[in-house]
Amino acid sequence: MIRLQGKYRLTFPVTPGEVEFRGYGNEVESTTTIALLTNNRISGRRPKSIAFEFILPGNLESPFIEVEGYQGPRAWLAGLDRLTGAEVLLTIDELNLAWNVLVGPCDGRFSGKNVDFHGSIELPLYVKEEFVTWSNQTQLLSPEKVIAKQQKARPNTSGKKAKKSTGQSLVASDIQAIQRDRIDRKLASLNRAIGT
Repeated sequence: MIRLQGKYRLTFPVTPGEVEFRGYGNEVESTTTIALLTNNRISGRRPKSIAFEFILPGNLESPFIEVEGYQGPRAWLAGLDRLTGAEVLLTIDELNLAWNVLVGPCDGRFSGKNVDFHGSIELPLYVKEEFVTWSNQTQLLSPEKVIAKQQKARPNTSGKKAKKSTGQSLVASDIQAIQRDRIDRKLASLNRAIGT
């Protein structure tokens, strides 16, 4: 049985025969198809999306409907419209697995004597991307997007002592003398202009 659980809970009335896991592997696009009757578990990397074909029976007394309270394809599709664009938990009981997915529109058509809906849906995995940075500084530009964690200074366990500074200035003494002369000249010209 396949369920979508978010603000609303939606269960596919008939379990599909197989499920496709698309985008398996590193950068190679591929598809892994698993028949739900075999009860195989997935191993390896997570897929990028999960896709399958489904049927919504038009006859409410059909023997292969697995969900109690199923109200027909139109009511079921209206429930899917309420979930469209939302993040939901997709559970597949036969595989004993669950994923967070984004619900998008499904493709399909009504056909047959009972007006069954035959459709297909692809549910991309929901990947939550957050910008998180660790900093030991207290000034942060946007606190709602950046998480700060204070870090203590690591104690000196090596037994070495820091070298003492030799007292040399960062600016050479020649440059300091030139800057002092410029300041003195500006002050002298300012004093002459004022008349002191």
